[in-house]
Amino acid sequence: MKNFKLFLILFFSLSLIACEKKTLYFTPEATGYIYDSVTKKPINNLTANVGFDGLTAIKDSQIKLESGGKFTLLPVVKEFYIFSPKTQKYNDIPPHIYIGVQPYSPKVIDYSEFSWKQLPANLSGTYNYRKINLGIIYLDPEKP
Repeated sequence: MKNFKLFLILFFSLSLIACEKKTLYFTPEATGYIYDSVTKKPINNLTANVGFDGLTAIKDSQIKLESGGKFTLLPVVKEFYIFSPKTQKYNDIPPHIYIGVQPYSPKVIDYSEFSWKQLPANLSGTYNYRKINLGIIYLDPEKP
């Protein structure tokens, strides 16, 4: 009987631990503003393609620019309960954000400089939610 009680306690303890959702954050959340490089004014009310280089799903990369040209790019995450997912494909991710708005030339931003300047050292790793501000990003109009 003692062994059975011990088994039940152990079983329920492990079940509770297994039911807790864990999240891996492969990229930070990025916010910024998109401006026209000629007029120096924000690009408003257009749909932009903004995504982490090769990681953001197409449906998630379509972002409606807010007033003032503001955008928010959500982090790339994987959630799991017991077994950690395979993460090899995320090991060599370039720290790039692709930004494309019609009728402007697309641009690729390296966000590593923003990460090391804005994030404290104790927030490194994939278990921590991180947020960076890219500031103002100027896009050049496409030439006809």
